Amino acid sequence: LEEAGVDHVLSVEQRDVFSITQQLQILAIDFNLKLMGVIPLSEIAVEVCDCVASCLGLPHNILDRITARRDKGMMKSAVESAGLRIAKYARVASMQDVNDAMSRLSLCYPIVLKTPAGMSTTDVFICSSNQEAISAITSIIGNTGPDGRRVEKALLEEYIGGVEFAINLMAFSSRDNNTPPRILVTDVWKYKKTKQARYGQAEICNPADYPALLTYATNVAEAVGIQVGAAHVELKAEEVQGGSFANPVMIEVGARLSGGRKSIMTQSAVQNWNPFEALIQSHSMQSCQTNPQNINFLTPNKFVRHIFLPILKRGLVEKIDLEVSSLATLHSSAMIVKVGDIVDVTTDIVSCAGFVWLVGDRDQVDEDTDAVMSSFVLSVIDV
Repeated sequence: LEEAGVDHVLSVEQRDVFSITQQLQILAIDFNLKLMGVIPLSEIAVEVCDCVASCLGLPHNILDRITARRDKGMMKSAVESAGLRIAKYARVASMQDVNDAMSRLSLCYPIVLKTPAGMSTTDVFICSSNQEAISAITSIIGNTGPDGRRVEKALLEEYIGGVEFAINLMAFSSRDNNTPPRILVTDVWKYKKTKQARYGQAEICNPADYPALLTYATNVAEAVGIQVGAAHVELKAEEVQGGSFANPVMIEVGARLSGGRKSIMTQSAVQNWNPFEALIQSHSMQSCQTNPQNINFLTPNKFVRHIFLPILKRGLVEKIDLEVSSLATLHSSAMIVKVGDIVDVTTDIVSCAGFVWLVGDRDQVDEDTDAVMSSFVLSVIDV
């Protein structure tokens, strides 16, 4: 983003809209700057940036739906009000609430329990029994959530089967209030999971193959009031005859760029696309300079795969082996754990041992994926 034109980055940990607005106005005066836009660089910055942009008279998303872009319950309410399919849900503060809600909503295990204003897969529990639900409730309620706020109630959700997708979009608004925002699908990713419901791989897809999912994701972004900037829609869909996918249902939507280097990898896979320049153009209400106006999605000309390296045992990391130097399609890799670390079994994206990103020809990526998985060794001993 700095290369693309971002000038200043401010911490929003305290979420003090007045203070942040004041700092920006002082910067503008002291350095003779023209403020053009306010961009969230993380999930916890989403609500603050819209408020600050509004105070500065800059482009922002619809303010009366600000909670629908962060609170997963409010999010579902907004999406349902738009006539879109959602998972059944309820707010719960105890196991008695969980049991009552499951009865009222005609749910049975597995269910999902999560922090309402969480992010990514953090504080998200797939529960298959009362014991697992009790553990999840204990982990969530009365504790500090990923966004730094105390959590008073958890969100219970119907567990939705099917294949998980991430659909990333960019919204462009004009200064003509009568013209609806243009929402461009920038990239589509399909996840492959292990039997333990852990993430195994994510691979880029051709958006043209998933018209029902694109329409649904775009409608979700509109339902929660996204008019400028990025949107990251996570959903599940059913595979139907012929290999197509139908009946999408939202997991969540984030009003920000996606994580996991998806934006960077899409830039490598889509010719002449720069997501960071487009993000700046969107938040400053400029027309997007890197793609034609008459298309609804971008098409990758290279294949990309994101490999998640799991931790299969709790204990002390004794040895790590991963050979990537000879891979023809290697884009980048990252090992999060190191020898000597005490680790837990991988349960979500952020608890993986590491990651590898590959980009190139599909056959070569497949070959290199096999090489990665056969070379990866994580030796963990009991402590």
